[in-house]
Amino acid sequence: MYITLQSVKRNLGLFNLELEDLFVGAGFILAFTIIFLLHFYTISIVVISLGILSLIPVDFSKQNRMYKLFVLFVKFIFKDRYYYFYKD
Repeated sequence: MYITLQSVKRNLGLFNLELEDLFVGAGFILAFTIIFLLHFYTISIVVISLGILSLIPVDFSKQNRMYKLFVLFVKFIFKDRYYYFYKD
């Protein structure tokens, strides 16, 4: 009989949050408070909205949070591409 784990990563229980998710959320909250205290209210609302959207769990990918998909997309867009042309 084998005991299987759902995930190797450490889950915190609430919405399957991980420590990395808390760090990302804390970064957005810190950016929101600093920008809000500088009286840029519209930009601060955009920052906190992006923070909430980035923590939405998604099921169509192996990456389980939206910010991880953002990172994968940016890596794909800016990766080095090598093109080889052969003349027959």
